[in-house]
Amino acid sequence: TCWKDKNMAIVLKDMLEGQEEGGGATTADDDDHYSKDNMLNDILTGALSYNGQRCTALKIVMVPKGYGMQVAQELAQRVEKNLFIGMPWETHNDDENKYSKITPLPNRKRIQYMQELLEDAISKGAVIVNKNGGSIVTDDDASQNYPEYVDSSNLMIPAILAGVTSDMRIYHEEQFGPLVPIVEYESIDDVLQYGLHSPHAQQVSIFTNNQGGSDAEEEAAAIIDTFSAVYGKININAQCGRSPDSVPFAARKSSGQGVMSIEQALREFSVPTVVSYNQPQSKSTQQRDMMQTIQQHSKFMREL
Repeated sequence: TCWKDKNMAIVLKDMLEGQEEGGGATTADDDDHYSKDNMLNDILTGALSYNGQRCTALKIVMVPKGYGMQVAQELAQRVEKNLFIGMPWETHNDDENKYSKITPLPNRKRIQYMQELLEDAISKGAVIVNKNGGSIVTDDDASQNYPEYVDSSNLMIPAILAGVTSDMRIYHEEQFGPLVPIVEYESIDDVLQYGLHSPHAQQVSIFTNNQGGSDAEEEAAAIIDTFSAVYGKININAQCGRSPDSVPFAARKSSGQGVMSIEQALREFSVPTVVSYNQPQSKSTQQRDMMQTIQQHSKFMREL
């Protein structure tokens, strides 16, 4: 069972140093290397697919100090260029395969909550980086760009928020909507403390390009070692997601209870029954042979 979540993306410094947008340090011989482009796309998809309204969405992005605005701007460019806004069935740019990526939220109550979080963050120093971010298409500035949706009052343009700090509500609360808070950390210990003290503990995603040498590897290992007892799933260079068909899907603290997977589900809905027999001290195999014969004829004891 899943409840509230605040899945965290952790960007290590090696992911950003010396890399320009488009891959940067990655060469033609490094096709298998995980690039900065890969990271930005995974964070954006992880945060905003289904309008950010899924328990497995990335809901806070931790980046090294000094890189917050850079990451926010690059995510903002992708929002403005690639995330088409409209009704789910509508296509864009005369391409029948380019459907809307951002669609209306379910009700006005959800819109009001998003606005409350934004107002609180902005009043304490956060800034919206992307054009018209957080606007509803009925707002004058947004409706100029999306006039066809003036009556769709639940359609919110995603907001990439830079400068988010611990005194803001969005730092702690699960937004469950199209808001992407970017937080700068001084050291990995800041990240570890956030995870340890947060009431949420479903998943975390660590992003590293494996080019930072032992420091990056040690940082990733430290995060894994600490969070192995905190989060249900730790992703490396991948967005958070469901996985019960392949690996156990679990959560801890206020984020959930129990484990979901095919094997775990079978165990959960099964009642164990023990069949035992007495094995004499002698070397006689009569009892064992008898039980093997019984097992061969029994439907219940037959191996799956």
